[in-house]
Amino acid sequence: KQWYQRRVRGAQVKGAVEDHAKKSYAVFEPHSYKTQVVAGTNYFVKVKTSPEGEFLHLRIFEHLPCYGGGVYLHGVLHHHEVGDNEVDYFDQNMNFDEPKWD
Repeated sequence: KQWYQRRVRGAQVKGAVEDHAKKSYAVFEPHSYKTQVVAGTNYFVKVKTSPEGEFLHLRIFEHLPCYGGGVYLHGVLHHHEVGDNEVDYFDQNMNFDEPKWD
């Protein structure tokens, strides 16, 4: 599986997003993604969150291995409906240091 599918389907990412949104998602399926190479990699991931076709956009940052390789949830955009919006760059909107996964 690709990186974004493994990470996004994992309980850590889903749990962090649910904590941020203050709700739970019965459906949480990665749909598409884009990357941005910086001093690490930003992953912008479109995630399906309902059978009706509602989506979230996630911003996940992975540090370079020489900086410890940590992975952080940097942002969540809510209320993308019916899959029409392509995932794209958006500014960080969450605390840089939390949550982190190995």
